[in-house]
Amino acid sequence: MFKFRLKEFNLPVIGRWFILGSLVGIVAGLGAIIFFLMLQGCSYIFLDYLGGMRVEETAGEPAFFGHASTPFNRWIVLFLPALGGLISGFLVYRFAPEAEGHGTDAAIKAIHHKNGYIRWNVPLIKTIASSITIGTGGSGGREGPIAQIGAGFGSFLGRVLNLTDREKRILTAAGMGAGVGAIFRSPLAGAIFAAEVLYSSSDMEFEILLPSTITSIIAYSVFCSFFGWDPLFATQGFRFDSPLELAGYTILGFACAFFGWLYVNTFYRITAAFKKMKISPYFKPAIGGLLTGIIGFWLPEAIGGGYANIELAMNVHLSILFLFVLIFAKILTTSFSIGSGGSAGIFGPSMVIGASVGGFIGLALNMTVPVIAPEPGAYVVVGMAGFFAGIASAPLSTIIMVSEMTGNYHLLVPSMWVSTLAFLLLRKTTMYRNQVEFRSDSPIHKGEFFLQVLQDIRVKDIMRPDPIVLREDMKFSDIVHFISATKHNNFPVVKENGELVGVLLFEEIREFVFEEGLESIVVAGEVCEKDIPVIKPSHNLADAIEMIGFKNIELLPVVDTDKDNILIGIITRRDIISTYNKVLRKRKSENEQEADF
Repeated sequence: MFKFRLKEFNLPVIGRWFILGSLVGIVAGLGAIIFFLMLQGCSYIFLDYLGGMRVEETAGEPAFFGHASTPFNRWIVLFLPALGGLISGFLVYRFAPEAEGHGTDAAIKAIHHKNGYIRWNVPLIKTIASSITIGTGGSGGREGPIAQIGAGFGSFLGRVLNLTDREKRILTAAGMGAGVGAIFRSPLAGAIFAAEVLYSSSDMEFEILLPSTITSIIAYSVFCSFFGWDPLFATQGFRFDSPLELAGYTILGFACAFFGWLYVNTFYRITAAFKKMKISPYFKPAIGGLLTGIIGFWLPEAIGGGYANIELAMNVHLSILFLFVLIFAKILTTSFSIGSGGSAGIFGPSMVIGASVGGFIGLALNMTVPVIAPEPGAYVVVGMAGFFAGIASAPLSTIIMVSEMTGNYHLLVPSMWVSTLAFLLLRKTTMYRNQVEFRSDSPIHKGEFFLQVLQDIRVKDIMRPDPIVLREDMKFSDIVHFISATKHNNFPVVKENGELVGVLLFEEIREFVFEEGLESIVVAGEVCEKDIPVIKPSHNLADAIEMIGFKNIELLPVVDTDKDNILIGIITRRDIISTYNKVLRKRKSENEQEADF
């Protein structure tokens, strides 16, 4: 069968990533356009036309299909999310169970555990199911579906072109960043998000940055050429003008951490409760949708995407009480919509919750201590950044993303401050359960980290300097009795002056044990394995484990080659593994102490 390999063209690395990244970026951009049109179409048909609920738009996203004239009907809105949950539940559990929940976490799992493998139908089902979930009033975001579209095509392209596992992982992650960068009109943040979101610590997948930058730029350009280049939100000229304001933003940082902890724990408690329900998974999203609809019956602003509320809060058009209630209502509707098995992302609701937290704190401080909060609307912008940075463990990309989404870069300092606070306070809490803490914890880097640790340790530091040896003239009968009195199976064989002859491997001499008449004839020097690699004490453990693995032996002689191959010690596979485990435990303990500090 014909297999196409890009490597056969012998392109430079940057050239190859430019071609691959451009292809993924184009598809991610087109996928974002299709998904956004489907989402607006579903919202128009179900919420606007059937329910009479005007889905308000932001300045950068006008309603593509306009608005219907149907009068608002709370009773229809009550049951619409349940209908959407029923439809999306059937699609997901019938055709692609991986598409349930928030898709970014599934993409993270695919990168860490499956070398970027995502089935081709998952992005397709995710797109349709998420459009229906959000379009019927389910509380969800766009980043999950579009992340799986970009990541799914990156995975597909990697398989078609027979790329290496490493290249497939990079392309999958770059596709994820491309989708996010396009749908939120934030190309720089999308590129960094792909490298940052894989880990719950400050670690990053640096090798993803170049490919994800290419994919994100292309996807953003394709998407915006269709929908326009304006930022998602229109903001006032918010500025950071006084260090006194950091006092207010510090309070906001703690508030983002508290509500972030509440959000994550509520979400996963509700998710666990739905998983325990002994009913068909096809119907669970419908139940979650009904619970969402009940909340939406009393507070319609808590269902659907809800981006218009962010812009209203920025312009101080929402009351402090409304914002406080919206925090809890949005946490619950999101948990019911997605935690029940519905299909959508969590970034959008997180932005609404973060904006509500920021608006609530900003208004409260403005009423009590206006000198530290002169512009309550600025707290909405910073709240979005701090809240998602904390729950997603992605402070850098979130700070940039919120700045790009609002077109306001004057709040970078308070955004950095609040995001850092929330990130540090929520180190043990993350919405993305498939994140790992450090690169060394990821299955894709286990081998790299293993060798990195071993390269820093010398053979002389752990070798056994006084090994049990056999003289080359020891008779076979004496060898058998000697071996039975020890716990070892392999022994260096040396001459009288200590020069290495070879290594006696017990498994190699078993056949002689039952041969009569050989006990007094055969000697150690004749039956030992002479083609055994040796190592110097100055070599590192990575060299040692490579030699041991190449010959599939347990013991490696350490010799002084400057003195006629004199044996000065041994090193075993068990010694190397034990040393690695000790270093690993020590580093993890240090990391935990730093995190606690």
